[in-house]
Amino acid sequence: MKKLKYSLVITLLALFSQNAFSKEVVNKILVTVNNEIILLSDFKKLQERLTKPGAIDETLLLGEKAESLKNNKTAQLDFLIREKLVESEIKKQNLSITDDRVESEMGQMAKKSQMSRADFDKFVVKQGFSVEEYKAILKNRIERQSFFESEIVSKLRITDEDAYGEYQMKNPNYRPNVNEFKIAQIFFSSKKGGLVAAEERANQILARIRRGEKFETLANQFNESPGANKDGLLGTFKSGEFLPEIEKAVSTLTADEVSGLIKSNSGFHIVKVLSKKMTLDPNFTRMKEMIKASLVEKNFQRQLKNWFESKKQDAYIKYDDKAI
Repeated sequence: MKKLKYSLVITLLALFSQNAFSKEVVNKILVTVNNEIILLSDFKKLQERLTKPGAIDETLLLGEKAESLKNNKTAQLDFLIREKLVESEIKKQNLSITDDRVESEMGQMAKKSQMSRADFDKFVVKQGFSVEEYKAILKNRIERQSFFESEIVSKLRITDEDAYGEYQMKNPNYRPNVNEFKIAQIFFSSKKGGLVAAEERANQILARIRRGEKFETLANQFNESPGANKDGLLGTFKSGEFLPEIEKAVSTLTADEVSGLIKSNSGFHIVKVLSKKMTLDPNFTRMKEMIKASLVEKNFQRQLKNWFESKKQDAYIKYDDKAI
């Protein structure tokens, strides 16, 4: 009888050991990340997630596609480690959201899709998720988005100049922006005594300007342009809209600067630049915000990679030698 009881105990112990071993295999620790662990079951769940649309947070792929994880166990394990590192920071910064918030988000998503909440739940199931699985995915996405915005995106600074530089780099044949000038002139006509006489009059007035007399006063007294405006004002012109000789001369001048003598077929000109500005390429203006968004994404990916590298160096990460 004692032998039978002993045999029964051994059998029960064996069964218990097999069951315990089975559980150990299912939940075997693959990696320890600080106070978090990655189990074999987590790894197997990732295989299932790879088959479901939207189940993989591509932000954590660091610019790669979800397909890059397939048949790559090392990449899969790295992905799970990144998830744990972010989860740890979310807890540390108290960014976790409530179930009520998730429910509210689900309701908003149903409304935007013009579905009842019940129909939306059915749609979720058709995508291969249980409603609870989808809620868990949504909760993680919202928490991570909040974390990334506070930790990385808020620190990115993308200016219009950055966008313009990117635009020029991607359009190597692009030429600088169109210059816009507001100019005034004093004109000396060759019809009044010939070209030599016109040049002589022009030189006399230019000398007086150089000595400090006001351009506008001299323009009102000596301008020989038919129908000349007060102070010699010609108007505002963009590159290519006025005499090439004048445009070439004023292109190097700054606002309030006066040119030397400018010869044209009709006589001599002394020109003053009243203002000068750059008119942005309309195509760049249309694309600017899109370019800035692209630069934010590019810089975000770079900063995110740096963040993960830094966190991995600071973290305690221990692999099981026979992890996978």
